[in-house]
Amino acid sequence: MLAGDRPVIDGAACAVKLNGQWFPSSVTPLAHPDAFALHWQAGPALATARLISHEGGVVIECELNNSGDAPVTFNGWRPLMIEGEGSGLHVGEEPWRASVLINGYQSWDYAGIHPLDEAIKEGDRKPPATSWWTAAICDGQAMFVAQVMKASRFATVFRWHYHRDEHPGDSLPTSIPTFVAEQHGSPLSQPEQRSGLPEELRLELPPQSGLVSDPILLLYGDDGTATLHKALTAAGHAAGARSFSTVPRGWCSWYHLGLAVTETDITRHAAFLAKRMPELVKTSRKGYRPVIQLDDGWMPRWQRWGDWVANEFFTSGLRALTTRVHRHRLGAGIWLAPFHVADDSQLAAAHPEWMLKSSDGSPLRDPRLSKAYHILDPTHPAAQRFLEDLFRGLRRDGFNYYKLDFLYGAAYEAGRHDPEVTGTQALRLGLKRIVDAINPPGKPETSFVLACGAPLMPVVGLVHGARIGGDVGIPTMDNGKAGPPEVGFPLILSMARNQAARLFFDRSLFVVDADVVMAPSPQLTSDEARVMITIAALSGGVFMLSDDLETLPGDRLALLRNPNVLGLVGGPAAEPVHLFSAPDREAQDHWFAFPQELPPLWVRRDAGGSAIVAVYNWSDTAKPYRLRFTEAAGAGGAFSVIDLWSPRRGGRSFGIKSDALRLTLPPRSVRLLKMNPAAAEARR
Repeated sequence: MLAGDRPVIDGAACAVKLNGQWFPSSVTPLAHPDAFALHWQAGPALATARLISHEGGVVIECELNNSGDAPVTFNGWRPLMIEGEGSGLHVGEEPWRASVLINGYQSWDYAGIHPLDEAIKEGDRKPPATSWWTAAICDGQAMFVAQVMKASRFATVFRWHYHRDEHPGDSLPTSIPTFVAEQHGSPLSQPEQRSGLPEELRLELPPQSGLVSDPILLLYGDDGTATLHKALTAAGHAAGARSFSTVPRGWCSWYHLGLAVTETDITRHAAFLAKRMPELVKTSRKGYRPVIQLDDGWMPRWQRWGDWVANEFFTSGLRALTTRVHRHRLGAGIWLAPFHVADDSQLAAAHPEWMLKSSDGSPLRDPRLSKAYHILDPTHPAAQRFLEDLFRGLRRDGFNYYKLDFLYGAAYEAGRHDPEVTGTQALRLGLKRIVDAINPPGKPETSFVLACGAPLMPVVGLVHGARIGGDVGIPTMDNGKAGPPEVGFPLILSMARNQAARLFFDRSLFVVDADVVMAPSPQLTSDEARVMITIAALSGGVFMLSDDLETLPGDRLALLRNPNVLGLVGGPAAEPVHLFSAPDREAQDHWFAFPQELPPLWVRRDAGGSAIVAVYNWSDTAKPYRLRFTEAAGAGGAFSVIDLWSPRRGGRSFGIKSDALRLTLPPRSVRLLKMNPAAAEARR
């Protein structure tokens, strides 16, 4: 692979694992009529890797054919293997200064930027050197991206190694000696909100049969994050990314009311949103109204997931509830964890044969959760009919927004009705049954489907939106009543970190969901609340409130009603300037890891040379900031600058400023500005 006349990749190979043994393409190569293919003997089978030019890069797709007389056991692919003597990946001239994007397996997992060089670390923590689905290495403007194009059957993880001191000689090494793409089974989750390592597959491949890998795109460019945008756009196109007529906004019951939610809470918030928050209602587009979303807590208590019937606090039933919401000209949304089944549920007792099985044949228990939950097997015909009937009924009840949570469980590698289906395939199979029941094929899609706790690439082409970070707060209860929610600035930092690393997914793969916004007092200062609201408003994605709006102090409610900020919702995502220049040296694969560094300047470039600019102070002390117009708007000169966080409609004008603007930012705060070229302002 070349960048001009300079090699990007040297000495790469492919490999397949059969019967517990890896077979690299470099050991037993065979001739092939296609000059752009690798062909090799893999034990009793034949393997081929095709290299296909695509989008200025290369797509690798591997194929295995069992041409023998006996079955073989397939364990995994290595579609790209840069490893060993004579191998190397070249990204820029100084990889010891490079940064790398870490992308977690699923919605809640860590996503962020950290140094490529493993010699750069603080304390005893070793930063991860793996990324799921997407990997990007950036040295200044030069960027190498490896991106799975679609996740149809396997879970793809990239791993690498670079340490400036682990090499012979005196000069610093200019190539990355290890970069490997692997495709295995989906990981099991672990306690403390972590995803585990990929599981090895054991798929039986009968004689005279075969299988193919999921394709991987390799792309190199010298235009910074534009290369990453290009790779994800290509992946979305290949995976059939879905679009929706608008970006949803509204209110979610979870973060303040939690499991204590009642039908009264839902109806009073519908009335409040319709009457007291016209600024949010007016931002809706194309006839799609804001949504009142009922979250966890509506099923039999406590959290008897699987028994999806309304509990005693919803005595009127779900259809009557949506009717009341619709009377306020609002949409109705609902939350389910469709594949999780509580051990104490009636469904688990009645149909243990519908559940995924552990190695001993008992129903598999999700290791992530403290309460016992089993997982519905998406390949079981009766379980499929159960899911179809459930969601057809919810559609008839009047819901048009569906938050589908804890989806990772359906992708577990476990004993299932169809043993030839991988976890990734099973998740997609079950999810397709659900989305087809919500939006019947061949008819206009009127309901928005949001994935949460979801493996990110496998849901592309099935859902409209996906969560891209951990929860931003924790609801509390006292004697069955909702208490003050736990919300703090550290979780806002994690929200910003994941949004920065995953904003490139927005509209490429799905609409992103950075999670809700809140403005509770005293948990957040006014400045901290502004930071949280700004992150979500500039995410490009779903925008949901989650305070108890009736009890919120007036000054905090005013923050949520600011029309200047709400007018940004659903627009293009703002991108951090110099994202790869601010790596988090304490990065680790855990969303409770709070970043030490985040870029202060985030920009959304609009038509005509204007820009929306957010300048953040993530620290605990006040800081001055010199806003350079060339960085913010892409050009110097004179600009009209408007403060959008002003309560004044249209914002407060700073007048015409030239080339730069000096700001003073309080601790944990943001300045949100609109910049218009002065020449364009003069013509108005």
